[in-house]
Amino acid sequence: MDPKNQHDRISTYEAASIITSTMLGAGLLTLPRALTQKTLSPDGWIVLIFEGLVFFLIIYINAKIVKKHNVLSFFDYTREGCGFIIGNILNLLIVLYFMGVASFEARAMAEMAKFFLLQFTPMSVTIFAFIVCAIYLVVGGISDMSKIFPFFLSVTIVILLIVCGLSLNMFQLNHLRPVLGLGLEPVSRALTVVSISFLGVELMMFLPKYVKNKEKLFKASAIGFGIPLFLYILTFAVVVGALTATEVMTLTWPTISLFQSFEIRGIFIERFESFLLVIWTIQFFTTFVVYTYFAASGLENVFGWPVKKNVLFIGVVIYLASLVPRDANQVSAFSDYLGYIFIVVFCALPLMIFLLVSIKRRFTSS
Repeated sequence: MDPKNQHDRISTYEAASIITSTMLGAGLLTLPRALTQKTLSPDGWIVLIFEGLVFFLIIYINAKIVKKHNVLSFFDYTREGCGFIIGNILNLLIVLYFMGVASFEARAMAEMAKFFLLQFTPMSVTIFAFIVCAIYLVVGGISDMSKIFPFFLSVTIVILLIVCGLSLNMFQLNHLRPVLGLGLEPVSRALTVVSISFLGVELMMFLPKYVKNKEKLFKASAIGFGIPLFLYILTFAVVVGALTATEVMTLTWPTISLFQSFEIRGIFIERFESFLLVIWTIQFFTTFVVYTYFAASGLENVFGWPVKKNVLFIGVVIYLASLVPRDANQVSAFSDYLGYIFIVVFCALPLMIFLLVSIKRRFTSS
């Protein structure tokens, strides 16, 4: 869908909010458990800082690729590098990946809602209502989405910082010690765990087509990535510092469990986790919306089908796919696979296409 006027374009701030909102999906709620289970220690914050720095470098490289080769749509770029047939096959695989992430977000939202809110509501009903609401927003296009996301993001950050601040009365610095008590090996083992929590930053390769000032793509991507990274580190430190790494390993949703474990009497609100459940349902929603939109955009690019029809088809496929996992353990295993694919899409594929396009353009010019 080629933007034809300024209305279809988004600002640098809106692009950053799309990346941030997309990253803040299920990762923040489960990341403390996943990291502590891998490291068997409270050193997960070291993993986050190290991998965050690596991803800032990858963001910089990808922004340079976009600028050097004037990339508007990564779907077109893939076709230029690999040819029409292979390029379209790769694009379809990327679309399947987007649909896989969307189905994971829908199912993860339903799992959280069933665990905390809707114990007796069939999961299929919760997912269906979630997808229908999302499709309504996706049909409006990226300009409508970009207007709503900054508001949702602001509310999310404020509430998260408030509940983290209120949790500090349980926080003990000793729970984060000793630093590297088990050495570097557990830290290196946990590096792959973080990948699923960084899902969303790869969309920077698909945003240039819509951003008003493409020169600021790195700035938008760095800000969009930096905000969730800071929130991940803060939340991990607060959760593990309050509950201990040993306890966090046993909790399905440790971030929410922390906020259930305390209350401040004397004020009109006592169940602070209710706010977290609300804002994270919204974050699941925004992540789902973005991936569904770009999946529909990918099908339009490959087949020329209208985005609105694509969205309906994708909605049905995602609904059926989200019901496939039998339990939360299979959902978690599915997210691990998505994390590996994310590394390929964000790190390996852009570099490979860049080399192919560079070679092709050099031979064409000569």
